[in-house]
Amino acid sequence: MLVVVIGGPIASGKSSLGRATAARLEELGGAEVGVIDLDLVYEMLDPRGGSGRAKNDERVWSQARRMAGRLSAALLAEGRQVVVEGNFAGDRSLAEFEHELPVAVLLRLVMLDVDFEVALQRTRADASRGLSKDPVFLSAHYGRFSSQWRDREVLRLNTGALSLADATGAVIAWLAKTG
Repeated sequence: MLVVVIGGPIASGKSSLGRATAARLEELGGAEVGVIDLDLVYEMLDPRGGSGRAKNDERVWSQARRMAGRLSAALLAEGRQVVVEGNFAGDRSLAEFEHELPVAVLLRLVMLDVDFEVALQRTRADASRGLSKDPVFLSAHYGRFSSQWRDREVLRLNTGALSLADATGAVIAWLAKTG
């Protein structure tokens, strides 16, 4: 039972890499793969939310991470591998998610990084982005973001320097190497 968690700041490529990794895992002949976008889980729990509004309620984020863990457990029970992407930047955030998983899960962690200027260009080019297009909001997010998962084996990728294909290849190679 495999769960890949992809974390990183806004516009680091979590969603793109999550979907590409899931597709590649399926192509390689493994089990079917489910993809969970933590932002969408948050929005399910906050009907007032959406792309034009800040998702800044830590209580809702906590619920969303736990719910994503339970959803992951359900997908695993159906025989699927799982790729989850979203705001799992700290140890506590990851623990909220991980607490809901079955004991025998093989958890693999991928942390993305990208320069602020690249992230700003990405958000401005994406019509679906709302508040994250605001350079003041995005700068504050990058100033607060902590990419630490202490005492864990983590694949760290700079998605500003890698193409999506190269980043996906790096994740797949790392998964093969780490079991």
